[in-house]
Amino acid sequence: MITTKGLHIGYKQQKLIKVEDLQLSAGVYILIGKNGSGKSTFLKTLTGTIPAVSGKIELNGTSIHALSESERPKHIAFVSTQFPVVDFLKVSEYLALGRSPHTAFFGKLQPRDKEMVQNALRTLDIEHLSERFTNELSDGERQMVVIARTFAQGTDIIALDEPTAFLDYQNKSEIVEKLMELGQSHGKFIILSSHDLDQSIASGADFLIVDRKEKTLSHAPAGTSKQNIIERAFS
Repeated sequence: MITTKGLHIGYKQQKLIKVEDLQLSAGVYILIGKNGSGKSTFLKTLTGTIPAVSGKIELNGTSIHALSESERPKHIAFVSTQFPVVDFLKVSEYLALGRSPHTAFFGKLQPRDKEMVQNALRTLDIEHLSERFTNELSDGERQMVVIARTFAQGTDIIALDEPTAFLDYQNKSEIVEKLMELGQSHGKFIILSSHDLDQSIASGADFLIVDRKEKTLSHAPAGTSKQNIIERAFS
């Protein structure tokens, strides 16, 4: 469970958003708000990239910000809007990079690491891409491969900053459907920001809504009306 208490996010003691106290079970949450409202700041705080201004975030009772630099990637994976695909690596080799937090100093894959890579290929339905080079992939395939890498990483939390921003409708739908499947079937916390409100509502996911006017972030369950979301996020 992810819990927050007295959480304020921002930069250098400058409070940007107050996060209402949350208790989130594993599943998929779509982060909605205007540009510049603090969505990326929340994701970076959630993943420990930047510190909270005040308050705390806990994963199953452990403070996220108390995790060491070496321990944090074992529990939290973050994917930025610009996907960091390394050219001229085979897809299977690229997924293996996700195991680096778990390997020894020289990065030698153990049987468990190889098993996690193969499982990620199967789970994301991209086994047919395993021997392709990353620079040969389409945009949609690249996004799926990056998500597979985070799955191979074996974390409890996967946070994605607008993972469908530059995709066509079909690829957007495939990515969202796959993320919903991962959240529902594998007990992961998946939090992604999106600007596609209609598709987000259709997904059946819960929402985390940034109200820029009130400077708050709050939880809204699946089924919350479009009008309610618009009034809170975009009024």
